[in-house]
Amino acid sequence: MKLRITWIIWLLAIFVPFEVMILKYLPVSDTVYGYLRFAVEILIYLIAGFVFGRYLYMKKTPAGTPVDKPLLIFIAYAVVITIINSAPFIQSFIGLRSLLRYVPLFYVITHIHFSHTSGKKIFNGMMLMAGIQCAIATYQHYFGIAQLWYPRASDLEIGGKQTGFKLLKTGFGGGREMGAGIGTFGDSVFLALFLVICFILAFSALQRSEMLSKKQRLWYSTIILLITVSLFFTYSRGSVLIAMLSVPFIIYLTGGRKKLVLYIGAGVLLLVPVIFFGVLDSNTTTSSYINPKIKYTDPISNITTIFSSSYVNTLQFSRGAVLTEIGGELIGSMKLLGYSPAQDFALEKAATKLFGSNMPINNLPIINDVYWVAFIIYYGLIGLAIYFFILYRIFITSRYVIMHSPDPYFRMFAVAMAALTIIA
Repeated sequence: MKLRITWIIWLLAIFVPFEVMILKYLPVSDTVYGYLRFAVEILIYLIAGFVFGRYLYMKKTPAGTPVDKPLLIFIAYAVVITIINSAPFIQSFIGLRSLLRYVPLFYVITHIHFSHTSGKKIFNGMMLMAGIQCAIATYQHYFGIAQLWYPRASDLEIGGKQTGFKLLKTGFGGGREMGAGIGTFGDSVFLALFLVICFILAFSALQRSEMLSKKQRLWYSTIILLITVSLFFTYSRGSVLIAMLSVPFIIYLTGGRKKLVLYIGAGVLLLVPVIFFGVLDSNTTTSSYINPKIKYTDPISNITTIFSSSYVNTLQFSRGAVLTEIGGELIGSMKLLGYSPAQDFALEKAATKLFGSNMPINNLPIINDVYWVAFIIYYGLIGLAIYFFILYRIFITSRYVIMHSPDPYFRMFAVAMAALTIIA
């Protein structure tokens, strides 16, 4: 049975990148299609129920994990602030679910035995998927996104919230940058996040180069190069920067401190000209910032533009206002308790209490683009502290696996998990 569950998890790792495309062409109604988009998540819940159901059937107690207590405290805390603020329960449940929906998968993985072969299959499967997605994203950048690649529209609402894709929306917050690749994920951001994870895994594997053949080193190096280029084609600046930031952490975690000094020096030499190009370039300082959704911007300029004064001047109308005016106001007010995980309710309540009619931005949902500011609104500084403690416990556990696991694939996954918790 353990073997079957590992096979299901392996199939999930292969299926998820193509989920949007597969569901799009199923001959089902829009309502059925809308609910099928939650099929993977429901399957994870069922697997978790089966695993722990077997423990109950065999009258055994599952082994504890380092995150059990802080996770329960966090959930209890979310319930308490929902009650205190008289927030809509269904909205709060949906908001909490969006944050913790993969927790059941964490418990499945920690309570079944993964063989060396299973770890190898999952890793190789993800690298293969990354290669395919990079090829598609590159094609989409140069030749455009045909209707074949677009996700299927859905009018399904759950708890009063639409579940549609941003790519299909019009107006503020909709659409994507010109030239952005979406792969088969239906959205450039989802593709970027997947590629970041694959980048971290591939770079972690390459750090154990003494255990790899020349063919494997060449394959992983090629994948890293392809992912790096494709991340630029997603036009997700944050994902590009996160991938680059993960490199020194991975080197440090794998014991390559001498390499780290060398790479940091090389990185500084490469980045300083890029930053100065953006800051000092006269063309960008005299002309106004142009949104890449309106006019095509090459992938390199899309990154360097964030260092230009023309881009900085636009921040007051979007994320800059969220960071400086809203975020600063929140921290200054020392909001210990959040307004609840009910996102729309919490955003409106925070805006009314902090600013009244003098709200510095016009569209409250943009606060979600600056995630940790939104997190403080939903869960408060106490919730933030508890959540950081959960990440810390995951990091410590990952470090233990890195140092003590005899399996190279387990150590590699642990390095990736530790790096992800740091850059989160």
